[in-house]
Amino acid sequence: MTKTIRKPVITMVGIGAGLLCALLMAPDRSQAASISFNFSGSVGDVFGGVFTPPGFGHDGFTTALPVSGGASFNTLATDTRPSSNLGLYNNPIQDFSVSVGTYFATFAPGSSSISITNRAPGAGNDVYQLRVNGLFGNQVNGYSPSQFLLELTDPSGTAFSSDSLQGPPSLSSFARSEFRLIFGSVGTRVQGALTSLVPLPAAVWLFGAGLIALVGLGSRGLAARKES
Repeated sequence: MTKTIRKPVITMVGIGAGLLCALLMAPDRSQAASISFNFSGSVGDVFGGVFTPPGFGHDGFTTALPVSGGASFNTLATDTRPSSNLGLYNNPIQDFSVSVGTYFATFAPGSSSISITNRAPGAGNDVYQLRVNGLFGNQVNGYSPSQFLLELTDPSGTAFSSDSLQGPPSLSSFARSEFRLIFGSVGTRVQGALTSLVPLPAAVWLFGAGLIALVGLGSRGLAARKES
């Protein structure tokens, strides 16, 4: 009789805990305004004292190393440029990380910016530029990471319809994509091109986290039933 009662009780507790997790993880207004994206690519050039053939990343860099990372930013950041075709948004970055081979760096307290050019005067290019100043990571050959720059260029001027703050479109919208991971000064850097760029609304991360939590609760409930 006791075992018969415990099963629905455990199930109800699991459901209640899952609902509580969903409520606790529900995004507030600032989280709802966040957009995330992932990127990947490879190293094309290495300059200065961080070049170490055949370095794997933590011990120095060489060409062809894989690159991956991601960023999230607040879409409510204010445009500081009055121009109708150039948007400059200061300090929108909330989270950022990048891996180059075995090397890893993440966002530390510092400044950041995103600029969006919609049909630049004269050239007519659309340009998406993300800049992060202030990175946290181990030194490489005595050099500390200082800045990451991502720049995407569309000479056709069709990637954007305005200069409003937004996540970059798919990589196919741009003819040129370049990243730079700078150590100290611009003369000491790792750079290359992207091979993928995947915009992800913050809600995707929230759904994934909630799903993992619910699966965990379900498995614990199953284990409890087996023990009973």
